[in-house]
Amino acid sequence: MNPQRQYWDAIAGDYRAITRIAADDFHYGPLLAGERELRLLPPLRPGMDALELGCGEGQNSLWLARQGLRCTAIDISDAQLAYARQDAARAGLEVDFRRCAIEDFEAPGASFDLVTSSHAFEFLADPFAQVRRAARWLRPGGRLVLSTVHPVYNGEWVSVEEEDGSETWGRFLPSYFRPVDDVRAQPSGEGAPIASRAWPVSAWFNAFRAAGLAVERLEEPPASRAPAYASDDWLAAFDECAAIPTTLILVGRR
Repeated sequence: MNPQRQYWDAIAGDYRAITRIAADDFHYGPLLAGERELRLLPPLRPGMDALELGCGEGQNSLWLARQGLRCTAIDISDAQLAYARQDAARAGLEVDFRRCAIEDFEAPGASFDLVTSSHAFEFLADPFAQVRRAARWLRPGGRLVLSTVHPVYNGEWVSVEEEDGSETWGRFLPSYFRPVDDVRAQPSGEGAPIASRAWPVSAWFNAFRAAGLAVERLEEPPASRAPAYASDDWLAAFDECAAIPTTLILVGRR
Protein backbone atom coordinates (compact mmCIF):
# COMPACT_ATOMS: atom_id res chain seq x y z
CA MET A 1 0.00 0.00 0.00
CA ASN A 2 1.08 3.57 -0.63
CA PRO A 3 2.73 4.75 2.64
CA GLN A 4 0.78 8.01 2.59
CA ARG A 5 -2.54 6.20 2.22
CA GLN A 6 -1.57 3.71 4.93
CA TYR A 7 -0.66 6.48 7.38
CA TRP A 8 -3.69 8.72 6.87
CA ASP A 9 -6.13 5.80 6.84
CA ALA A 10 -4.63 4.58 10.13
CA ILE A 11 -4.90 7.88 11.99
CA ALA A 12 -8.18 9.14 10.51
CA GLY A 13 -10.38 8.13 13.44
CA ASP A 14 -8.08 9.50 16.15
CA TYR A 15 -7.43 12.67 14.15
CA ARG A 16 -11.14 13.36 13.85
CA ALA A 17 -11.63 12.71 17.56
CA ILE A 18 -8.94 15.13 18.79
CA THR A 19 -8.90 17.85 16.12
CA ARG A 20 -11.42 20.65 15.84
CA ILE A 21 -11.72 22.21 12.37
CA ALA A 22 -14.33 24.91 11.87
CA ALA A 23 -17.27 24.14 9.63
CA ASP A 24 -18.25 27.80 9.31
CA ASP A 25 -14.93 29.16 8.06
CA PHE A 26 -12.15 28.29 5.59
CA HIS A 27 -9.01 27.11 7.38
CA TYR A 28 -5.33 27.52 6.48
CA GLY A 29 -3.58 25.48 9.15
CA PRO A 30 -3.28 24.65 12.84
CA LEU A 31 -3.65 27.57 15.29
CA LEU A 32 -4.38 30.06 12.50
CA ALA A 33 -7.35 32.33 12.05
CA GLY A 34 -9.62 31.39 9.18
CA GLU A 35 -10.70 33.21 6.05
CA ARG A 36 -13.11 35.39 8.02
CA GLU A 37 -10.07 37.20 9.44
CA LEU A 38 -7.26 36.55 6.93
CA ARG A 39 -9.26 37.42 3.77
CA LEU A 40 -6.98 35.61 1.30
CA LEU A 41 -9.51 34.03 -1.07
CA PRO A 42 -10.62 35.87 -4.22
CA PRO A 43 -14.20 37.12 -4.44
CA LEU A 44 -16.42 34.04 -4.57
CA ARG A 45 -19.51 33.72 -6.72
CA PRO A 46 -22.08 30.92 -6.98
CA GLY A 47 -21.31 28.71 -9.96
CA MET A 48 -17.54 29.05 -9.75
CA ASP A 49 -15.55 25.80 -10.00
CA ALA A 50 -13.13 24.86 -7.21
CA LEU A 51 -10.65 22.03 -6.75
CA GLU A 52 -9.14 21.06 -3.38
CA LEU A 53 -5.96 18.98 -3.37
CA GLY A 54 -5.43 16.84 -0.27
CA CYS A 55 -8.82 17.66 1.24
CA GLY A 56 -8.72 15.36 4.30
CA GLU A 57 -12.20 15.42 5.79
CA GLY A 58 -13.21 18.06 3.28
CA GLN A 59 -14.08 20.96 5.59
CA ASN A 60 -12.78 23.60 3.19
CA SER A 61 -14.63 22.18 0.18
CA LEU A 62 -17.80 21.93 2.24
CA TRP A 63 -17.40 25.59 3.21
CA LEU A 64 -16.88 26.56 -0.43
CA ALA A 65 -19.94 24.52 -1.44
CA ARG A 66 -21.96 26.52 1.10
CA GLN A 67 -20.93 29.64 -0.82
CA GLY A 68 -22.42 28.14 -3.98
CA LEU A 69 -19.25 26.86 -5.64
CA ARG A 70 -19.09 23.58 -7.59
CA CYS A 71 -16.39 21.63 -5.74
CA THR A 72 -14.15 18.73 -6.60
CA ALA A 73 -12.00 17.46 -3.74
CA ILE A 74 -9.37 14.74 -3.78
CA ASP A 75 -7.51 12.91 -1.06
CA ILE A 76 -5.39 9.77 -0.85
CA SER A 77 -7.21 8.41 2.22
CA ASP A 78 -10.42 6.39 1.93
CA ALA A 79 -10.98 6.78 5.67
CA GLN A 80 -10.73 10.57 5.57
CA LEU A 81 -13.03 10.73 2.55
CA ALA A 82 -15.60 8.56 4.32
CA TYR A 83 -15.89 11.26 6.99
CA ALA A 84 -16.04 13.96 4.29
CA ARG A 85 -18.91 12.26 2.47
CA GLN A 86 -20.71 11.67 5.77
CA ASP A 87 -20.46 15.37 6.67
CA ALA A 88 -21.55 16.45 3.19
CA ALA A 89 -24.64 14.24 3.33
CA ARG A 90 -25.51 15.51 6.81
CA ALA A 91 -25.22 19.12 5.60
CA GLY A 92 -27.08 18.52 2.35
CA LEU A 93 -24.10 19.65 0.27
CA GLU A 94 -22.79 18.27 -3.01
CA VAL A 95 -19.02 17.85 -3.40
CA ASP A 96 -17.34 15.52 -5.89
CA PHE A 97 -15.02 13.66 -3.51
CA ARG A 98 -12.47 11.40 -5.20
CA ARG A 99 -9.85 9.08 -3.74
CA CYS A 100 -6.68 9.96 -5.60
CA ALA A 101 -3.09 10.98 -4.93
CA ILE A 102 -2.35 14.55 -5.94
CA GLU A 103 0.36 13.32 -8.32
CA ASP A 104 -2.13 11.00 -10.06
CA PHE A 105 -5.02 13.42 -10.45
CA GLU A 106 -5.93 14.25 -14.02
CA ALA A 107 -8.43 16.83 -15.20
CA PRO A 108 -8.71 16.40 -18.98
CA GLY A 109 -10.82 19.20 -20.36
CA ALA A 110 -11.58 20.59 -16.90
CA SER A 111 -10.59 23.97 -15.58
CA PHE A 112 -11.13 25.74 -12.30
CA ASP A 113 -11.56 29.25 -10.97
CA LEU A 114 -9.95 28.27 -7.68
CA VAL A 115 -7.50 25.55 -6.66
CA THR A 116 -6.76 25.22 -2.95
CA SER A 117 -4.60 23.04 -0.74
CA SER A 118 -4.05 23.25 3.01
CA HIS A 119 -1.01 21.44 4.43
CA ALA A 120 -0.83 18.66 1.85
CA PHE A 121 2.02 19.70 -0.47
CA GLU A 122 4.69 19.23 2.22
CA PHE A 123 4.04 15.48 1.97
CA LEU A 124 4.74 15.35 -1.78
CA ALA A 125 8.04 14.11 -3.21
CA ASP A 126 8.14 16.98 -5.74
CA PRO A 127 5.68 19.67 -4.64
CA PHE A 128 6.90 22.21 -7.19
CA ALA A 129 6.02 19.89 -10.09
CA GLN A 130 2.49 19.73 -8.65
CA VAL A 131 2.36 23.54 -8.43
CA ARG A 132 3.03 23.61 -12.18
CA ARG A 133 0.27 21.07 -12.81
CA ALA A 134 -2.21 22.94 -10.59
CA ALA A 135 -1.45 26.19 -12.42
CA ARG A 136 -2.38 24.56 -15.73
CA TRP A 137 -5.81 23.65 -14.38
CA LEU A 138 -6.64 27.28 -13.63
CA ARG A 139 -8.73 29.44 -15.91
CA PRO A 140 -7.27 32.82 -16.82
CA GLY A 141 -7.61 34.96 -13.70
CA GLY A 142 -8.03 31.88 -11.50
CA ARG A 143 -6.18 31.53 -8.19
CA LEU A 144 -4.06 28.88 -6.55
CA VAL A 145 -4.26 29.29 -2.75
CA LEU A 146 -1.77 27.03 -1.01
CA SER A 147 -0.73 26.75 2.62
CA THR A 148 2.20 24.60 3.72
CA VAL A 149 4.55 24.11 6.65
CA HIS A 150 6.88 27.05 7.20
CA PRO A 151 10.59 26.16 7.04
CA VAL A 152 11.23 27.76 10.43
CA TYR A 153 8.74 25.39 12.03
CA ASN A 154 10.53 22.22 10.92
CA GLY A 155 13.24 22.55 13.53
CA GLU A 156 13.68 21.55 17.15
CA TRP A 157 12.57 23.35 20.29
CA VAL A 158 15.57 23.97 22.56
CA SER A 159 15.79 25.33 26.08
CA VAL A 160 17.78 28.54 26.49
CA GLU A 161 19.07 29.65 29.89
CA GLU A 162 18.99 33.42 30.29
CA GLU A 163 21.55 35.46 32.27
CA ASP A 164 19.12 35.76 35.18
CA GLY A 165 18.80 31.99 35.37
CA SER A 166 15.34 31.85 33.81
CA GLU A 167 14.53 29.46 31.00
CA THR A 168 13.01 30.28 27.64
CA TRP A 169 12.34 28.25 24.55
CA GLY A 170 13.82 28.84 21.12
CA ARG A 171 13.71 27.15 17.75
CA PHE A 172 16.88 25.67 16.27
CA LEU A 173 17.46 24.83 12.60
CA PRO A 174 20.79 23.29 11.57
CA SER A 175 20.23 24.94 8.16
CA TYR A 176 17.43 27.21 6.98
CA PHE A 177 18.09 26.04 3.42
CA ARG A 178 17.72 22.36 4.34
CA PRO A 179 15.03 22.26 7.05
CA VAL A 180 14.75 19.05 9.03
CA ASP A 181 12.11 16.61 7.78
CA ASP A 182 9.23 15.81 10.13
CA VAL A 183 9.36 12.02 9.81
CA ARG A 184 6.30 10.09 10.98
CA ALA A 185 6.30 6.35 11.58
CA GLN A 186 3.33 4.21 10.61
CA PRO A 187 1.03 3.74 13.64
CA SER A 188 1.14 -0.02 13.12
CA GLY A 189 4.94 -0.04 13.20
CA GLU A 190 4.95 -1.72 9.81
CA GLY A 191 5.57 -0.05 6.47
CA ALA A 192 7.61 2.90 5.30
CA PRO A 193 7.37 6.16 7.28
CA ILE A 194 6.16 9.38 5.71
CA ALA A 195 7.73 12.81 5.95
CA SER A 196 6.56 16.41 6.01
CA ARG A 197 9.21 18.43 4.18
CA ALA A 198 9.61 22.19 4.38
CA TRP A 199 11.24 24.40 1.77
CA PRO A 200 12.61 27.96 1.96
CA VAL A 201 10.09 30.72 1.32
CA SER A 202 11.99 31.81 -1.79
CA ALA A 203 11.68 28.30 -3.25
CA TRP A 204 7.90 28.45 -3.03
CA PHE A 205 7.77 31.98 -4.44
CA ASN A 206 9.99 30.98 -7.36
CA ALA A 207 7.93 27.82 -7.97
CA PHE A 208 4.76 29.90 -8.32
CA ARG A 209 6.52 32.30 -10.70
CA ALA A 210 7.97 29.45 -12.75
CA ALA A 211 4.45 28.01 -13.08
CA GLY A 212 3.32 31.28 -14.69
CA LEU A 213 1.50 32.58 -11.63
CA ALA A 214 1.59 36.14 -10.36
CA VAL A 215 2.04 35.99 -6.59
CA GLU A 216 -0.65 38.25 -5.16
CA ARG A 217 -0.16 37.41 -1.48
CA LEU A 218 2.58 35.77 0.57
CA GLU A 219 1.64 35.48 4.23
CA GLU A 220 3.15 34.09 7.44
CA PRO A 221 0.21 34.58 9.81
CA PRO A 222 0.73 34.47 13.57
CA ALA A 223 -1.02 32.03 15.84
CA SER A 224 -4.55 33.05 16.75
CA ARG A 225 -6.38 32.75 20.06
CA ALA A 226 -9.50 31.95 18.01
CA PRO A 227 -8.15 29.45 15.47
CA ALA A 228 -10.24 27.79 12.81
CA TYR A 229 -8.18 24.61 13.26
CA ALA A 230 -6.96 23.38 16.65
CA SER A 231 -6.56 20.52 19.10
CA ASP A 232 -5.69 20.39 22.78
CA ASP A 233 -2.08 19.54 21.88
CA TRP A 234 -1.81 22.49 19.49
CA LEU A 235 -3.32 24.86 22.05
CA ALA A 236 -0.87 23.62 24.68
CA ALA A 237 1.95 24.68 22.33
CA PHE A 238 0.41 28.09 21.62
CA ASP A 239 3.13 30.23 23.26
CA GLU A 240 5.89 28.46 21.37
CA CYS A 241 4.02 28.59 18.06
CA ALA A 242 3.16 32.27 18.57
CA ALA A 243 6.88 33.09 18.51
CA ILE A 244 7.46 31.87 14.93
CA PRO A 245 5.46 31.37 11.74
CA THR A 246 4.23 27.78 11.50
CA THR A 247 2.49 28.10 8.13
CA LEU A 248 3.34 29.77 4.82
CA ILE A 249 0.46 30.82 2.56
CA LEU A 250 0.75 31.83 -1.08
CA VAL A 251 -1.92 33.12 -3.43
CA GLY A 252 -1.06 32.99 -7.12
CA ARG A 253 -3.13 34.27 -10.04
CA ARG A 254 -2.94 32.86 -13.53
